[in-house]
Amino acid sequence: MSQKLKVLSLSEQVYQYLREQMNRGVFLPGSTINIGKIAEQLGISKTPLRDALILLELEGFVTILPRRGVRVNGLTLTDVKNAYELVGALEASIVKNCFDMITPAHIEKMEALNEKMLREIEENNFECFFQSNLEFHNVYVGLSDNALIKKTILPVKQHLYDFPTKIYIREWERRNCREHVDFINCLKNGDPEGAASVLVDVHWSYAAQEDYIVKFHAMKTRDIVNQKASRNNQHR
Repeated sequence: MSQKLKVLSLSEQVYQYLREQMNRGVFLPGSTINIGKIAEQLGISKTPLRDALILLELEGFVTILPRRGVRVNGLTLTDVKNAYELVGALEASIVKNCFDMITPAHIEKMEALNEKMLREIEENNFECFFQSNLEFHNVYVGLSDNALIKKTILPVKQHLYDFPTKIYIREWERRNCREHVDFINCLKNGDPEGAASVLVDVHWSYAAQEDYIVKFHAMKTRDIVNQKASRNNQHR
């Protein structure tokens, strides 16, 4: 039986377009989206554009300012702390609830993805690295039948990782892979509490990762400022 492809609504297509523009750096944090200009560029009415922006606001990517346009949101350290706490708690809950569903095949897939991530670090292929990282976590997150949890986790992770920057901390990414190994070992040893603890107390712990997070946030902020300055100079 052939698989049917999902046909996206116009507002869903506009949503994806706006997310891609943010990820590419066309819309930087702190900048304003001109609804009329975007609607004209895309050749659409403002209604599907507004629908897409409402969804982006619900996910925290933008703030709709009445009579002033739409502002692209950045991330404060408090935002990052809250995101880590949320993702850690939700992923740990999934692991404990779905532990008996994790098979040797799932573990082998996670090991292969983690090895792939290590290669991508050495190759400076960080765009693929972040995608592989999402795939690693999705191996067990995808086992949950709680659609609400899964729909909550993805935009939070996207908000953490998707805004454009060329800043990477290699040692942090290597540490990330070492934590994956600790997590996998807990799975192999039949230790759901240990696996959940790796996620909550280490991998997604703001306190455990704070030094790297603060450094990354500062470097990322400078990078975005430099991108804005460069863009302003080009328009003079």
